[in-house]
Amino acid sequence: HLPGSSPHHPRAMLSRDETRAAERATGASQSERFALELEFVMSLANPRYVHHLASTGAMDDPAFIAYLEYLRYWEQPRYAKFVHYPHAFYFLEQLRRPEFRKAMANPRLAEQAHAHQFWHWQRSRTELAEEAAAAATARGAGGAADGG
Repeated sequence: HLPGSSPHHPRAMLSRDETRAAERATGASQSERFALELEFVMSLANPRYVHHLASTGAMDDPAFIAYLEYLRYWEQPRYAKFVHYPHAFYFLEQLRRPEFRKAMANPRLAEQAHAHQFWHWQRSRTELAEEAAAAATARGAGGAADGG
């Protein structure tokens, strides 16, 4: 894995020769690497996928741990704006902790994380809907008071 080979990566200021070497080493262009890394980072928002990685032993590989650390550049605002699933950042941060990586190998704990995530999304959507309804009611009451 060659850091800096993504066109959007903070170390993207590679010489033409370095760019070619990175593309030869990975078999992917800079834009392809950006898309692949983005997709992988977003997949970390799925606790079941994180469990899969942990249960296959990937989380025990020092090279994989180094790759997760490398991917932290996605937390910077200029890259984070491309990530559609904010829970990916939470999991990317938690995966730095060996005890979390070990816990995610346990299917019961992975399902618990999934349930908590679902509850959070459901609660957030409900709160947003309630806020929108309250704002619409307030606008309606204000309009009736102004017009009545």
